[in-house]
Amino acid sequence: MRTRSNPNLRPGILGLGLALLLALPPEEAFAQGAPGPPKAAKEPAPPLFPRHRRGTYRDRQGLETIDATPQSPPLETDDPTVPEPGEYEINLFTAADLSKGAQSVDLLFIDANYGVLPKFAGHELPTQVKFEIPVTSSREHGEPFTHGVGAAKFGLKFNFYTNDHRGLAIAVYPQVEFEAPGTGAVQKGLAERGQTLVLPLLVAKEFHYFTFVANGTVSKPVHDPERESTTTMSVGFGRAFTRKVALMMELNNESSADFKDNHLLLLNVGVIHGVRGIIAYAKAGHSLSSDDGFGHTYLGVGLKFMLNRRRP
Repeated sequence: MRTRSNPNLRPGILGLGLALLLALPPEEAFAQGAPGPPKAAKEPAPPLFPRHRRGTYRDRQGLETIDATPQSPPLETDDPTVPEPGEYEINLFTAADLSKGAQSVDLLFIDANYGVLPKFAGHELPTQVKFEIPVTSSREHGEPFTHGVGAAKFGLKFNFYTNDHRGLAIAVYPQVEFEAPGTGAVQKGLAERGQTLVLPLLVAKEFHYFTFVANGTVSKPVHDPERESTTTMSVGFGRAFTRKVALMMELNNESSADFKDNHLLLLNVGVIHGVRGIIAYAKAGHSLSSDDGFGHTYLGVGLKFMLNRRRP
């Protein structure tokens, strides 16, 4: 027996079919039709925070702009970024720590850095190779100054995470501090005995009106049982006020590893002025509290040279 279709259902079925057709993506709805012209690939949106280059860089308008990220030098707080591969960053500066109990002056501090781009498990890892050594002069209260070469330091900074869309960068920066051979720095009191292993974690976050940097560092002495491990925590804020001038400040606290003694809390303010590959900077600061009972004044001036830079 044949069943008769209900004519009243036909408009409803037709409407349902049209609704399903409209709901399908175009490539599925017309999959069986003749292929149309290929569509242009959609370009990804530009990053919210374009990646800065150390020293100076070109912004979205192609104008040379100073990097306002809090950094060392002039501050103690360092940033996670590294030089471009094959690029040298040379810092030459003078810095002083002055108090009634003791004075220390780095007459010439040489901080040399080089950018490399090794691959690990198929992934590129922006890396900075660092070596620093000071010519220093220091004395205790009432004693004459002792001059010579201070403790040297070698390190590798691994900028293992950078997200320009979130404005976030993270790096680890293992270093070893030691007496340079033949300098007699330990005997002169210009360097500590043994070696010191230094392990900082560096984090930077870009905001619309300033850049924030935080550091957490553990320093462990080796081959010197008389010294104890220390911990340093610091935060910094930086902002460019013109294309060539940036201001930055930091709060830095150093203490024993258990946070019970040897506290030194300081505030530093820094300024950077840069034109092309030459950047001048200065800092001034003072201790806010110190377990040694003395107030400390911090001063410093220097130059940064970016060499072998590939201009965009």
